[in-house]
Amino acid sequence: MNDLLQPPPIEPLPSVPLLERFLLEQPFLPAIILGLLAAVAFIAFSNSGKRKVGFAVAAGLVLAAGAVYLTATLVTTTRETLLERTAELIGSTASADTAALARILTDDASLNSSGDLARTIPSIDNVPSILSRVDQALSREFVIDRWVIADRQATLDGPNTGRTLVRVGVDGSNFSRTHYSWWRLHWELGSDGEWRCFEIEPRWVQFVGSAAPGT
Repeated sequence: MNDLLQPPPIEPLPSVPLLERFLLEQPFLPAIILGLLAAVAFIAFSNSGKRKVGFAVAAGLVLAAGAVYLTATLVTTTRETLLERTAELIGSTASADTAALARILTDDASLNSSGDLARTIPSIDNVPSILSRVDQALSREFVIDRWVIADRQATLDGPNTGRTLVRVGVDGSNFSRTHYSWWRLHWELGSDGEWRCFEIEPRWVQFVGSAAPGT
């Protein structure tokens, strides 16, 4: 019963290397640290009578902080691209925009369910059936008014493959409260340079259950 309300431990994806994470994806912390070091250096050198040296060191650190932030702003990592594609997939699914969803899926994409989930969300091994199910469920049975990605992870398994793991919350007229679920998505890079999803795995859906352990 607890699994119906709260998810069991969801196996996370491999973590992002810290250096790449902070320099390219989350630059705020290193930029703030460099800014604080600039202030400390200026005060320390000024107190020792080396105000010009302190100003030069502080200026260098401020420039370094700006360079870190600017680099992260200009560079989009592959993991960030996968997360953007994940948001597009969720958005097109939630709005039952099957045309947009079809463009994000590979021609042989599948939905693979296991455990408790397989009884309510059966596996589907072809794209037309996936699109038909989305159209039936989310434009007729359930209408989603709002959706949000509450947690997200991304990892690369190779130069042309990757995975994302997301916790999605949805609100709609059929729900008295926000309804949450966990999904694992498998991606591959096409010859046209676009990332497309080739496998969708529900891991946990509130009030439905969990995927089979070890899958």
